[in-house]
Amino acid sequence: MPRIITITANPTYDFAVDAPKVEPNRKLRCVNPESHPGGGGLNVARAAARLGADTLAVFTTGGLYGAALKGLVAEEHVPMHAISVAGETRIAFHVRDAQSGDEYRFNLPGSELSPLERQALLDAVSEETRAGDVVVGSGSLPPMRGAKAQETFWADAARIAKSKGARFALDSISGLNAALEEGVFLLRHNEHEYQQLSGRALDWPAGISEFAESLVAQGRAERVVITHGGDGSVMAAGGGTVFAPVFPVRAHSAVGAGDSFVAGLIVALMRGDVDASALRYASACAAATRLSSGTSLFRKEDVERLFSSDS
Repeated sequence: MPRIITITANPTYDFAVDAPKVEPNRKLRCVNPESHPGGGGLNVARAAARLGADTLAVFTTGGLYGAALKGLVAEEHVPMHAISVAGETRIAFHVRDAQSGDEYRFNLPGSELSPLERQALLDAVSEETRAGDVVVGSGSLPPMRGAKAQETFWADAARIAKSKGARFALDSISGLNAALEEGVFLLRHNEHEYQQLSGRALDWPAGISEFAESLVAQGRAERVVITHGGDGSVMAAGGGTVFAPVFPVRAHSAVGAGDSFVAGLIVALMRGDVDASALRYASACAAATRLSSGTSLFRKEDVERLFSSDS
């Protein structure tokens, strides 16, 4: 059975808490602590596993927080292939102001990967990938020692996936140009990220749709998805462009919503949904994650309820 194999080169051990009110120069008494695996690829794997997909998370791990991270992944029953590295796995800290509802996110930098560690991560992808799989590169990249090591990482991963008869999906702005020169199955960007390619903000939805269509026409991606906040999302492919609105929900946290969107989209495409339905399912996954607190992602029953609604 084809798998969704995610690559997380810069994972995090995520902490999330609530504070009655976030104020400067005061000791904040926080409540409702939560800990979850973090980083784009790990979140995609967590979300895809909740949707019933056959999933594998490939990620780096080092030090005290790396060992704890592996424990959190195991607790969620997500199959993993962890690559030991010398540097400490980074942490991320999320604080929700209970009075205003605002979220404050603090992400620490990742440790540098050596050339051997970088290659070990790619070797794991090569070892695990089979024909029909979808390999997902998601999240930021840590510093990597060596000329163009970071710039070409996703392109190398895409090349490996294609050599195995698999498809490569990218949800990252790191190493973007080289990856698109290699060509990918799917590119997902939000309303800020696409501007790294376009060079400027474009009109919604016409200008953004036209831009997405141009990337497909150039052969840089088979599908290009751009999510645009509360306006919805578009997906351009060879068969045309489709649109999906957002599902109106009372949001508790936006952490992981984009990763949940990617997981839902790939799961739906792999099971054979038409593009419009797959995009709607992805939107339901993102909305369901916004219903959850901290970094806990969605409940599957919320996804199915939203997806089957008239919204």
